[in-house]
Amino acid sequence: YEPVKDRTKLERVLYNNLEDYNLSNPTQMKLVFFMDAIKHICRCCRMLRQPRGNAMLVGVGGSGKQSVTRMACHMSETTFYQIEMIRGYNHLSFLENLKEIMLVAGVEGKPIAFCLVDTQIVDESFLEDVNNVLNTGEIPSLFENDEVNKIVEELRPIVSKMGIPGTRDNIWQTFVSRVRDNLHIILCMSPVGDALRIRCRNFPSLINCCTIDW
Repeated sequence: YEPVKDRTKLERVLYNNLEDYNLSNPTQMKLVFFMDAIKHICRCCRMLRQPRGNAMLVGVGGSGKQSVTRMACHMSETTFYQIEMIRGYNHLSFLENLKEIMLVAGVEGKPIAFCLVDTQIVDESFLEDVNNVLNTGEIPSLFENDEVNKIVEELRPIVSKMGIPGTRDNIWQTFVSRVRDNLHIILCMSPVGDALRIRCRNFPSLINCCTIDW
C-alpha cells in the first residue's frame, strides 16, 4: 500500500482510469471523485485484490454502488459481470449464469466480479446459491456429469503442472479452490426496510464471507 499524502495525485489516477474506462466501454460513466467516493473505490479495489475477496456494499438506491464496482473492476483488470433481468428470468436462468462465471474463474483462471443488486433478487433461492458459493465455492449438483468430465479434462494439464496427483477428486478440488480465489461476489444492498436484516439472518455467509462497506 502507498499512504496517500496528496489527494490530487490520487484524483488524477482515478480520472485517468475513468477516461480509459469511457474510451473502452460503450456505456459512459460521468463521475465526480469526492472524498467518500474515493474511499469506497479504494476499499473495493483492495477487496478485488485479495483471493476469495467478496464484498457487500450497503447504501440506498442510487448512491453509486454499481458505479464504484465498475470503476474498481476496471482498475483491477477484473471482468465485471451482471445478470440481465429479462422477462421470464428464473432460478434456472440464474444457475446457468453462475455456471458461466464459475467456468471463467475455475477453468480459465481469470478474475471475475459478479455484481448482484438486491432489485435483481426475484427469488430468495438466488441468495441460497450465492451463500453456498461464498461458503464452499460450489453449488451441490450444479454441473451435470458430462460437464464435470469436461472440466476435469480441461484442468488435467494444469493440475499436473502443479505437481498434484491427477485423480478426479483432486482435479475437482482444484477447480473449486480456483473458483473461490478468482470469483469475487459483490452484493449491492439497500438498508431500507427489513429485507437486508432478514436475508443476513437467513444466509450467514453474506456477513461472514463478505467485507461490508456501508
